[in-house]
Amino acid sequence: MTKPPVPRPLYLISNDDGVHAPGIHALAAAVDAFADWLIVAPQVERSGAGQGISLTMPLRTEQLSDRIYSVEGTPTDCVMFALQKLLKRRPDMVLSGINRGANIGQDTLYSGTVAAAMEGCLHGIPAMAFSLDQRRAFARSDYDVAAAVVAAVLARPALLAAAKHCVLNVNIPAVPAQAMAGFAAATLGRRIYDHQIVEGIDPRGRPYYWIGGGGSDFLDIPGSDCVLLASRHVTLTALSPEHFDRQVQSTIGLSLEATCAIFPE
Repeated sequence: MTKPPVPRPLYLISNDDGVHAPGIHALAAAVDAFADWLIVAPQVERSGAGQGISLTMPLRTEQLSDRIYSVEGTPTDCVMFALQKLLKRRPDMVLSGINRGANIGQDTLYSGTVAAAMEGCLHGIPAMAFSLDQRRAFARSDYDVAAAVVAAVLARPALLAAAKHCVLNVNIPAVPAQAMAGFAAATLGRRIYDHQIVEGIDPRGRPYYWIGGGGSDFLDIPGSDCVLLASRHVTLTALSPEHFDRQVQSTIGLSLEATCAIFPE
């Protein structure tokens, strides 16, 4: 008796640049050699959305093709919708990107790209986020080298295994392949933001304020993603959903041992 064919792995793909962004389609093309895929991404750009979910408005969705859906919501909304309402089987991996611009240091707290992958991680699904260190990457061809890096990451069993317990955050330098310094395991760095808020007047005479969030400076922390990406390494950083500092928590516990009373006499 002939055994039924083993189905290919299924990868769920999302981003925060929007469903029409060239980076997400470059990511899907890179995935195609390894797995079937489904894109579920925001209808418009939702950069900086973080782990936000839409609690006060409905999600409206549109099927753009057999394997592409848009969602009027955040990256986290997209992954939640795909997992709970759209997919007929559990995906083998959640991938996010390829983002236009790096996600290093504190960027990982704001990033919708990282958040989409983190939502997969919260559901116990292996997850990776990919970002290209180039904010002027507006064409599909701008992501060709980055897509080749994605394929190289997905071809490494050890990296796939690492992503089972965290989000593997991958940042790719915007240089030719031959100019890259190689892969590097990196700690989280510390970006220096300019915290610029641009003030202007709209055509109806009303003031508006535009948060810049720019700045390319960072602290010189050896081994950090900021430093290693600047030296042309592809950086790989394991991000945990547990925002928990064990060392400080231990200090808190020791301080409470002296007194457990909320209002000392």
